[in-house]
Amino acid sequence: MKIKFFQHLLSYLLPVKVASAPGKTTPNLELYRYQGRWQLGAATAIYSDGAAYRPLTEAFGYLKKKLTQKQNLLVLGAGLGSAVSVLQKMNIPIPCTLVDIDPQVIDWGKEILEPEPKMPCNWICEDVQTFVQHHSEKYDLIVLDVFQDRVVPQFVTNKSFLTECSLMLQDETSHLVLNYIINNEQNWELAQQNIQSVFTVEHCISIGINRIMILRKNA
Repeated sequence: MKIKFFQHLLSYLLPVKVASAPGKTTPNLELYRYQGRWQLGAATAIYSDGAAYRPLTEAFGYLKKKLTQKQNLLVLGAGLGSAVSVLQKMNIPIPCTLVDIDPQVIDWGKEILEPEPKMPCNWICEDVQTFVQHHSEKYDLIVLDVFQDRVVPQFVTNKSFLTECSLMLQDETSHLVLNYIINNEQNWELAQQNIQSVFTVEHCISIGINRIMILRKNA
């Protein structure tokens, strides 16, 4: 995606809005350029931040030695493809399937990532619940990063959905990275109970109210 030269220079001082459009689940989506990165904004949330998207820089940093053994990656809640950008910066090419419900987000993501095809990317416009229910392919690594503004939809931590996600993992050495924002302690407690009934929690990273959980399927 090309921007004007003055926008490029200004973006190193402050976020520059490059485009805006209605979203499918969010009234308005905004695309920003900031310090060499693409950001996706919606109301009170930033959904993508290029190779600096901290939930995934932290998660992939923890998994770094194991990432080289991963053969494929599924991202549920693709945003602009920050997962791909983080892996590219780490110089770890993994074929990626990126699923997002919003066609506008996918269009922007393709424009941003496809001019530099350092790793194969398959973009799918579909509700992640439907995708998980109707696709049987197995993955070595799954990222579950689904939000509506700063709220994790309830279905994400329902036991039935988590079980379907676990069935898509290749084996017990595969990992699922779940990004969660705590808005309500009671909901977080219930979410943890559901998560731990399906997965083994290998590691949990705290970033403010974010919890990034590194999970493996139960044996």
